[in-house]
Amino acid sequence: MKKIYCLLLTTIVLLTSCSSNISDDRKIEKLKDTSIEIEPDSTSYSLSLYDISKDLHFEDIPRTVPYDTIKNKRFADLIMKDSIVVLHSFKPYYLPIDKITWTENPEKNNTWQNYYEALFFVSILNHAYHDFRKIEYHEKAKKYTLNYIEKHPSLDKKTSEYTWYDHAVAFRTLHILQTIANELEQKDPDTNFIKNAFDHISLNVSFMTKPENYRAHNHSLMMDRSLLYLAKITNANPTFYEYIYYPTATRTIENIDKVIDPTGLAREHSTTYHIFNHNLNKGILSLIEEEDINPAFKLKILRKNDVLLQLVKPDLTFPLWGDSQTEILNTRQANDFGNDQRVLDVLGGKRLPSMVNFENNIATLRTQQDDSSYVALFANYYSRTHKHNDDLSFIFQTLGVDILTDQGYYGYEKEYRPFLMSVFAHNTIAINNKDYWAGKKEQYSKLTGYSKSDDVEIVSGEHGMYDSITVKRKLYYIKPNVIILQDWAESEYPNLIKIISQQFNFGEQATEAQVSENSVIITFPKNITATVKSFTENDKITLEESYRSRIQYSKVPIYQVKVQKASNKLITVIEVQSPAYKSPVSNISIQEGKIKYEKDGEKNFIGL
Repeated sequence: MKKIYCLLLTTIVLLTSCSSNISDDRKIEKLKDTSIEIEPDSTSYSLSLYDISKDLHFEDIPRTVPYDTIKNKRFADLIMKDSIVVLHSFKPYYLPIDKITWTENPEKNNTWQNYYEALFFVSILNHAYHDFRKIEYHEKAKKYTLNYIEKHPSLDKKTSEYTWYDHAVAFRTLHILQTIANELEQKDPDTNFIKNAFDHISLNVSFMTKPENYRAHNHSLMMDRSLLYLAKITNANPTFYEYIYYPTATRTIENIDKVIDPTGLAREHSTTYHIFNHNLNKGILSLIEEEDINPAFKLKILRKNDVLLQLVKPDLTFPLWGDSQTEILNTRQANDFGNDQRVLDVLGGKRLPSMVNFENNIATLRTQQDDSSYVALFANYYSRTHKHNDDLSFIFQTLGVDILTDQGYYGYEKEYRPFLMSVFAHNTIAINNKDYWAGKKEQYSKLTGYSKSDDVEIVSGEHGMYDSITVKRKLYYIKPNVIILQDWAESEYPNLIKIISQQFNFGEQATEAQVSENSVIITFPKNITATVKSFTENDKITLEESYRSRIQYSKVPIYQVKVQKASNKLITVIEVQSPAYKSPVSNISIQEGKIKYEKDGEKNFIGL
């Protein structure tokens, strides 16, 4: 009896195996019999779906954003109930699929509209299916994709200004390829769906390959990434591969070379975008053949690590410079930057020296003592890309506390962003209580000088962002706890300069503020105080309520101190006091053109 049972079991296994093989063979034959027609710019290319299926794998498709598996499932389950999650930072929006017109924008927000037309929520479903293998996720993703394709049959048909927009098109291409990859995993792939999906990808290719839709910007690099990946999965057709690969590889390297300055800094005026560009560039360059990348270009890319080290604060966070959110140096990020030993050493607690670079016009001043103090001054201007009116602005961290901070950007909207971008939201200088507008040819911003001794570092800079006015700043950092600012404005037309003012934005940990005639004292936890004191006559010093945004679409209140004078010159002292300092500076005064102070029981002075 036992022998008969074993024989039956063996027969069942063999039959099941044979049935599976037959099914696999039928699937292969079906894919081999299916041709995909791609027709960008009126030229038709016939591609074998079987050849595509051998190279198109979900895990290899470039990710558009990082994913948390459990959080992503929660969002996917909301989408299954018709609550569309356009982006994690927006609340879900209930919209049954049969009601979609693709003109919706309940948030009245450009970012929302862009990610909506990029089919970001389809990508959420695609990842949920890939992680949990519930076919319902995939079927819903197909329905949304087909709905979008149906309502956008040509480049002439758009439902918003983001239908045919570089960022949305680049992301949408990858999200549709994700859906195709998941469909190709099915036992009997829906080849009609795949053909329809590639028909729309043809339109995307047409858009992405047109020179008029391309500029030196990371959105264009996103398009290049999508095109290069498409070239990779269609390499079995040499004609189509060459049509996409070679022009894209050439313009990609030229673009990255323009976006990255000689020091390795991304010309995006943003720490977040420096990190984003690094990861984007790394992914793109992995799709380009080694021999197509010259050694000098590779060296320039490696210098991005130098900038990471230049910017990182002692607490391993980064300044909210320009359009930035909170970024933290951790093991994942170190891995992204190639596990550079210098970066790993910083993670291990190594203190960095001061770094002042007259090419990228960023100065970071540091102490080597336990107070771990850090000052960063920004004076660069490449373009309007992600730039704020923060020329000559600085931040200050000491004793692990952000004393003076940058403000973030909230989001790409019209309620809070304009203020957060303005000169009035940064630790810099305003002239005549007016903002300036970046984008004119004669404008510039730069560092102009630097000197260093054991106790003092002095960095100076200037900018010409105001019409016919040069604004100058000299920052004296007397370690570890005092910053003195000598600010002034010059012009061939002296009557242009009526009022000069400074803004100082204090970290959100501040708990109390007291105002006197010529000073303001800000109290922080750990028995830390920061005093702003004016040292020129007839100054007006006031305490204002302001806000900052470390996380997109979230803001917190902060204290802002403003110093103002009907003149062209201001001298201000910022002194931090704490019992935690081992050798603090004290008794600061400015007399007879000299900065006088005491440290370690000795009297010192610096000439202004």
